[in-house]
Amino acid sequence: MKPKAICYFIFILLATGLMACGSDSDDETEAPDKQAQPTTTPSQPTEPDVVVGRDIDFAAEEQTIRDLYATYAVAHGDKDIDVLEDVWLKSEDKDVFTAWTFWAGTFEKNEGWKAVTKAWEGIFRLHAGKVTVDITYIAIDSRGKEAVLRSEYDWDNQKGNLISALKKDGSDWKIRAIDYTDGRFGKQVKDLIKPAYTFGEIAEE
Repeated sequence: MKPKAICYFIFILLATGLMACGSDSDDETEAPDKQAQPTTTPSQPTEPDVVVGRDIDFAAEEQTIRDLYATYAVAHGDKDIDVLEDVWLKSEDKDVFTAWTFWAGTFEKNEGWKAVTKAWEGIFRLHAGKVTVDITYIAIDSRGKEAVLRSEYDWDNQKGNLISALKKDGSDWKIRAIDYTDGRFGKQVKDLIKPAYTFGEIAEE
C-alpha cells in the first residue's frame, strides 16, 4: 500500500472515531431532558393577619356625651349628689378632679372622687338655681375612649367657660375632670392632640 493511501486511510479512521464520540456526547447531554423532572407546587403566599378595628359611631358617641351633660346640669341644679355618682368617674386618681373659683374667687382644685363629692356638697350649700350648659366643642379620640368638651355655663348667675375631660368606664362615658376657670390658672385639662372626631372649634386663646 502506498504511503499516501495509508495517510488517507488513517485520516478516515480518525474522522470516523471523532464522529462516533460526538454522537455519544449528544446522547449524554440529551438524556437529562428526556428524564422525568420532579414536579413541585409553588407555595401560595399566606394572607396577612388583618386586625379589623371596631367601628365607632362618633355621632352616637357625641350624643351620649351631650346626654351625660344634660344629666350633669340637672344634678347640679337640683343639688343632687346621688345623681353625680352616675355621671362622674369613681376613682381616687389625681386625674379625677374639679378646679374652680367658687369659694370667693379663690382657685381650688379637688382631686379624687371623694374630694370632688365633698367639695360639691359644700358648694351646694352656697349656690342654688338652674344650670345651663351650652356645649361649644367636643373631641373624641380614635378609640372612642377619651373625650374633651368645652362649654359655656350659667349657674346661679355665675357665668363662665368650662373645659372637661371624659373617659369611658366600661361602655359608659363618665366625667373625669372639669376646670371651671377656662384655664386661667394653668391648663388643668389638656386637649386631645389628634382627635379622630370633633364638633365645633376651639376659640383662639
